[in-house]
Amino acid sequence: MRRLLSWKSLLTGLGVALLATLAQASGSWVATAPPVQVVMPDRPVQSADMMPPTAELAQGQVMGRVSWQFQPPAGSEVNAWLCHTGGCVALSGPRGYTEALTGIAADSVLYFQFALQDRQQRAMTLRGLQVIVNHHGSTLNPTRPVERIRTL
Repeated sequence: MRRLLSWKSLLTGLGVALLATLAQASGSWVATAPPVQVVMPDRPVQSADMMPPTAELAQGQVMGRVSWQFQPPAGSEVNAWLCHTGGCVALSGPRGYTEALTGIAADSVLYFQFALQDRQQRAMTLRGLQVIVNHHGSTLNPTRPVERIRTL
């Protein structure tokens, strides 16, 4: 009987340890937004919100590296930012990644903002708006300063 209780205790302990490990497992989520029409340099336009496909997917997790991409018309450039409720990160190109959002809740809503670079540019439609958010279990850091932008 004691031997049976010992095995039950051991298996219960291993099960709890496994569940705790799974709860802290790393992962990622991908979100897209519909095309955006950018028409003015002094009035940024905001994309639709991008969030995890399910609320549970990133709950209790924090962001790590965030990759982004969007497709401007050939030969066109635009001012771009990747934003969350606490601020925006300036993007230096149509595709890249940043660790500037590291430590922010991984279930936070993200969105792009775009503006033309100058008044001589014609209005343009940006397509293929996408973010890939890598996340892991860690301590939240909602006031993390924006830094380290890397463009591919």
